[in-house]
Amino acid sequence: MFKFQKLSNYGTSTPAVARTVLQAKPIVDVFNCTEEQRNALLEKLFDVQRHLLKCVECRDSLAAEIEEERTSYVMPQAGDPLAKGAYTLPGVGDLQSKGDTFLQSAKLAIAATGDMTEPFYSKGFGHKYHQYAAWAKEKFGAADTFTTSVGGAVQFVKRIVQMRNAVDHPRSEPGAPMVYANFDIELVDGKPHLVAPAWSLTGEPLRPMLDDFDRIIESIITLGEQILINLFEKFRMAPMIVLAEIPVEKRRTENPIRLMVAAAGHPPN
Repeated sequence: MFKFQKLSNYGTSTPAVARTVLQAKPIVDVFNCTEEQRNALLEKLFDVQRHLLKCVECRDSLAAEIEEERTSYVMPQAGDPLAKGAYTLPGVGDLQSKGDTFLQSAKLAIAATGDMTEPFYSKGFGHKYHQYAAWAKEKFGAADTFTTSVGGAVQFVKRIVQMRNAVDHPRSEPGAPMVYANFDIELVDGKPHLVAPAWSLTGEPLRPMLDDFDRIIESIITLGEQILINLFEKFRMAPMIVLAEIPVEKRRTENPIRLMVAAAGHPPN
């Protein structure tokens, strides 16, 4: 008996799918390493993809609710209760849980990128990128691109970890707890405007949640790609094998991979 089962709501057109395992497989195939190491690296990337897709699910749920509420909401006009200080606002249901879940999955996805070294160096770092950067500096030198790229990610990773810790430890973490603000109305030039849901660490200006979700997802995808590039440079089979970046305008909608293996001097068409 053949059995078919749906395992994900997202396919190859989703960057979190295309630019993790799918993109990595042909790249890892040209590593000068054992098959066991190849498979172990792909397993780490499956973890990155799995946690990223939970982030994407939270993002898409938030986007759909924001759009639905915006579309159906009728802005109060002059003479409406708004002028008397009482009015009804649209709202995203369970906003804080959406944000908390997103941050947890983002932290787990980052931790999976930090463990991508483990199959090759018997050492993974999870989300502790400050330790990762110190290790790379000692092993490869301060000027090595592996060291500089990991070091460049430290502040981004620290920020996500701080935000998640502000959820887990709201009474002890600096900047805790996370602050969530649902839809609101503000007056701009005397006219009411709808303000989308926002969040921040305590004491910081509120930022639109949906914009932050998009930025964080893209940053984690890029982080995983950069670690893959670093490993490729250390383990590629031959110097004439390189990684080429596909221009944005040439990436396929159904599979928008960014990186591909190429011969030196022959960029992708």
